Amino acid sequence: MNRRSLSWLVGILVVLAVLAGVALRGQRSTSPTEGPFLPGLRDDLNGISRIVITGPGNANVATLERGADRWTVAGRDNYPADVGRIRKNLLALAEARIVEEKTANPGFYDRLGVQDVSSPSAGGLQLTITGGREPIDLIVGLAQPGAADLTYVRRVGEPGSWLIAARFDLAKTGGEWLDRALTDIPAERIQSVTIDHPGAETLRISRAPAAEQPAGDQDGAPEGIVEFRVAGIPAGRELSYPGVANGVASALADLKLEDVQPRDSLGADPGKPVVARFVTTDGLAVEASAWRLGDGTRITFTASGDGAAAKEAADLNARLGGWAYTLPSYKTELLTRRLAELLAPR
Repeated sequence: MNRRSLSWLVGILVVLAVLAGVALRGQRSTSPTEGPFLPGLRDDLNGISRIVITGPGNANVATLERGADRWTVAGRDNYPADVGRIRKNLLALAEARIVEEKTANPGFYDRLGVQDVSSPSAGGLQLTITGGREPIDLIVGLAQPGAADLTYVRRVGEPGSWLIAARFDLAKTGGEWLDRALTDIPAERIQSVTIDHPGAETLRISRAPAAEQPAGDQDGAPEGIVEFRVAGIPAGRELSYPGVANGVASALADLKLEDVQPRDSLGADPGKPVVARFVTTDGLAVEASAWRLGDGTRITFTASGDGAAAKEAADLNARLGGWAYTLPSYKTELLTRRLAELLAPR
């Protein structure tokens, strides 16, 4: 090869190297594979005021709105929303980092759960978030198999999809976005329980004397265990098992709703309720009134209190008053127990 040919060859190689470098730089600039997925969202979180969650077939799952002092679920009579769940998902989105770019072929979207939610078979949820400096419209698809912290997403209206490092907890029903917590009054605080069935008997349960409590600390309640006694057991009958009354006394512990409607939904004359009255050792009284309706049992709550318990009672009334709740069936059963249901068969 002569010198002239060698010069041409070197020149061609230099041009190819330059073109390859330009192409690589262009690819890196248009397809980032690291860094935050939504830069700046963390600084914008306090400004977010509305989140619309849309499911398959364009069904509205929930519309969450931030008011002056709380988040509520629009369409559910503005009942308070689960702020913890909202915060968890917004933080997950704000901290999400790009792992890699995925398909831009709509034929493969279903594999990642990022197809448009207008499809009834869509696998993801669409989040439309407003109130910040820039609106966000995003489809959150499936978690990567075997990696719950990795999730497929796609911006609405854009062809490209992404795998991001983020773990979401997106409820797929409106009820799951409600603030489900009602009361958490453990049995060890309870002094007595009465359950009054209109036109029938009243079940009476009371805290057993200290001498009858299990051996333990000075209050006779090791590890939160407190024994309760049932009054009025007929002659010749006995309880179905020792401690059966303890479950009734724990009915207000970790109590969560399944659904909720305004108190007015009961109508002007829903009949007489079964009333369960719980009195604590420190002066709080909580009444749970159970209304048996054709489509299920609804329960309302009122509270009163003396001394230090007065504020707790006021807080409960402010939060729970004006609403009628549907509770898990086992809690409803505890709040409407009859004496016969606590006794052993004849």
